[in-house]
Amino acid sequence: MNKQYNVKVAHQPTETSPLFVNKNEDLWIGERDGNTGWISCTTKMSGKTGFVPEQILSRASADSKSGTATEDYSARELSVKTGDKVESNRELNGWAWCIDEDGNAGWLPLEKLN
Repeated sequence: MNKQYNVKVAHQPTETSPLFVNKNEDLWIGERDGNTGWISCTTKMSGKTGFVPEQILSRASADSKSGTATEDYSARELSVKTGDKVESNRELNGWAWCIDEDGNAGWLPLEKLN
């Protein structure tokens, strides 16, 4: 079910070239970002690194540094201003995948939405 939000604090993306991972793409799985549910991963093919939600990672074994993504994933963040309206169809680890009124899509921190 989609949720409607108003942006209460403006947000600018932190990455100019965000990570994109295809389903079943081979990844090097790195360190957790504290207790947030996000894990630093590097694509084996391109060598690009970014944070991926733990929920979509499948490890070769429990302690393996190698694994795959269980779905397509983009780390793109959405640029928004205070007062913008967005719609979200997914929330993971304190972030929401949102679409703005112009059809742009990306992640926004839930703490910046109401």
